[in-house]
Amino acid sequence: MRVWISVDMEGISGIVERRQLLPGQDQYERGRISLMHDLDAVLTELRAAPDLEGDIVVNDSHDGMLNVLWDQRPPGVRLISGGTKALSMNQGVESADLALFIGYHAMAGTAAAVMDHTYSGEIFRVTLNGQEVGETGINAAVAGYYGVPVGLVSGDDKLAREVGALLPSAVSVTVKEAVSRNSALLLSAYEVDQRLRAGVTQALSRARQGSLTPYRVDSPTHWTMTLMTSDMAERAMYCPGIQRLDGRTVGFITDTVLEGFRAFYTVMGLASGRPLY
Repeated sequence: MRVWISVDMEGISGIVERRQLLPGQDQYERGRISLMHDLDAVLTELRAAPDLEGDIVVNDSHDGMLNVLWDQRPPGVRLISGGTKALSMNQGVESADLALFIGYHAMAGTAAAVMDHTYSGEIFRVTLNGQEVGETGINAAVAGYYGVPVGLVSGDDKLAREVGALLPSAVSVTVKEAVSRNSALLLSAYEVDQRLRAGVTQALSRARQGSLTPYRVDSPTHWTMTLMTSDMAERAMYCPGIQRLDGRTVGFITDTVLEGFRAFYTVMGLASGRPLY
């Protein structure tokens, strides 16, 4: 069984606000310590498993994707580091048998969820075949395109509710209880460690039993993206195949979810940047 991990940062156990998430901010290095704690708990449990094949692959999936400390990785673990990756948060999933999402967060617009958003601050809402999705749903759909099930997702309690509705076969691990977008009730490091390790054990057990189901969406895939402002939607129209649905919403149809993900990423790039007024 080949295991691949996508590690984000907003859903890490000790993270509650922006200063912990961005390089150069005064709390960023503390945020990295929290990230490494959660990741190490997961890796410790995985490396004790007797039936893993090859190296565990970790894809750094937050911001510029330079957050995981490479020199602190144990033997048998490889790291995909850096941005400008064709599959972004999903880079490397095509070679896996099992995907784990660590440090994920709730979709944009989720009430009282820590740092809720969907890929970027320009995006207000995304639907895929009529289902509203955030990063968890979008990335699970890309993994599902390759037949890879998501076995575990960790983050706050609001994300756990989202995962339960969208990915019922996956193990959801709550590592903090959100109070607001910028505050949370934090658990002890020991309790987080125990929850993550138990979650990995459970996810591996489900994988061995064949009870994990890849998140597959029917083709063709129908996407809508509601952006924050109307001028962002106007810039998105430079992408081929895009239709304007209303002042802030664009839509597109693609033959596969992988093509749809690339169109989604293109629209996000075109929409980037705040309006002048």
